[in-house]
Amino acid sequence: MSLTLYYSPGACSGITINAIKELGLDCEFIRVDLSSGEHKTERYLSINPHGKVPALVADGKLLTENPAILIYLNSLVEGSKLIPETDDAFQRSLYYSDLMWCSSTVHPSVRHVCVPAYYTVAEDKDDVVARGKIALTVHLQAIEKRLQESDWWYGEQWAIVDTYLHWCYSRAQRGGFPLDDYPAILAHKERIEAMPSYQRRAQIEAA
Repeated sequence: MSLTLYYSPGACSGITINAIKELGLDCEFIRVDLSSGEHKTERYLSINPHGKVPALVADGKLLTENPAILIYLNSLVEGSKLIPETDDAFQRSLYYSDLMWCSSTVHPSVRHVCVPAYYTVAEDKDDVVARGKIALTVHLQAIEKRLQESDWWYGEQWAIVDTYLHWCYSRAQRGGFPLDDYPAILAHKERIEAMPSYQRRAQIEAA
């Protein structure tokens, strides 16, 4: 199988890189410079009409949106630990729901805090940031409470949702949102960043 991932350093495509490295899949990684607007160019839009990263091309077919890509990658390797194995369709849907919660709920609140210009053309963006901080605080409190009970989101075993959560709170921290009040999250952050797959991802993003 031929896999190509279009990514941008610091973007949520890092989660996808992490998943690929965790699974040991062969993949070509192509960098897209979001800061220069490369994702809006005719060349990139011909690859991904949505103009976003990540974008995965598998045997010439395009797949977008992180939860969908992660679910697909999980299906490629027998015994994959990206998503816990279960024969229960409802439980499997709950696992998928957690990924979608990260993508459609936590992630947007991070963007409100870190890139408010995405949500308003007004010169004063303080209101957007303030609303983002309120929402993000609620999400981080829920994450903190759960991580106080176990090392990983699902207990003793890492899953890719842990890496998605890590991206969300780390991106918020880089955007100026302090994590001092969330010791369980900070401990979780250390565990994620000690993983070999995370370190291999960091090397790709830094190249």
